[in-house]
Amino acid sequence: MNNFMKPMDEFNKEIEKEQKISELEKAIKKAEAEERSSEVEDLKKELRDLTHESFWDKLFKINIMY
Repeated sequence: MNNFMKPMDEFNKEIEKEQKISELEKAIKKAEAEERSSEVEDLKKELRDLTHESFWDKLFKINIMY
């Protein structure tokens, strides 16, 4: 049963990650509209860190698929 639940956990993590990305994008737009450049840079860095996928992550993901 543990193997069955693991994909759901991964699915939930992906949904949470997508929601966080969406929230960050909205916060960036709001900060840009209010001309808060230091906050914009911090939010963009956080978004980059969240969306960045390392070479090793990509390599292992591809190898697991095949």
